[in-house]
Amino acid sequence: MTDFLPPDADAGSEPRPVAPTEPVIPTGADPRPARRMPLAALGYLVAAVAGALLLGGGFIAVGGVGRAVPSPSPTPTPPPNVANGPSLGSSAAPVTIEIWADYQCPFCRLETMVFGGSMERTYVLPGTARIVYHDFAFLGQESIDAAVAARCAGRQDPGAYWRYHDLLFASQQGENQGAFSRANLVTLAGIASLDTTAFTACLDDPAVKGAVANETAQGRALGVTSTPTVRITGPGGTRVLTGFSQSWATISDAVAAVESAPASASPGPGGSPAPAPSEVPAATQ
Repeated sequence: MTDFLPPDADAGSEPRPVAPTEPVIPTGADPRPARRMPLAALGYLVAAVAGALLLGGGFIAVGGVGRAVPSPSPTPTPPPNVANGPSLGSSAAPVTIEIWADYQCPFCRLETMVFGGSMERTYVLPGTARIVYHDFAFLGQESIDAAVAARCAGRQDPGAYWRYHDLLFASQQGENQGAFSRANLVTLAGIASLDTTAFTACLDDPAVKGAVANETAQGRALGVTSTPTVRITGPGGTRVLTGFSQSWATISDAVAAVESAPASASPGPGGSPAPAPSEVPAATQ
């Protein structure tokens, strides 16, 4: 995979890079058109969905999430990709992949559909990393409502959180255009095999809405300024990726950089430790 998208039909022969999402604080009077997905990126998304369907995989966002793996031992143990609400994988994993996203963000959808399944298979299943999804609901009321609905799904079943997460991204149709209306959110709950009565009552719980607002504020405090933002933390420090990752190497290189702690500095000629190479400082949790 290259880091550039093919040129538009009327844009000449030069390739152009994918642009990240706009900042949280808009600089213009109406920032929404600037956040629209470029046609080439949209074509990339359509191709990804078509490829998934041809492979018989349906949604590939986080394939196999939370499915119990039969254990041959008398005492069953949790599967390596066990879902616990918005987290996926063992809390003992040395690497944590935090994904800050908005359910109305088209590049968040693209990131999830193109790289979500690969991250689970490559890092979560072997126990290398745990994935944690964080709400950064800043694109309008439907962003907040969708985030609340996903949390309500997780209240009933930790695995259902991820099923609902996938359904939300699959249902995305522009910003605040009705895709995440209350009626549609309840319909998606039925598709996810949830108790719709309990789900509807949860949608009205102010504590859930408050939790979404608090997490969005936490993201701002950490320096999140666009979506998606992926923070990858491990013994070797923290790497922050912003915007659509464009290639698998972008993610795999960041994981490799933090997976192991830096080697201990060896003594210099004078007997004192040699200075360690500079690293990008880890953000404070």
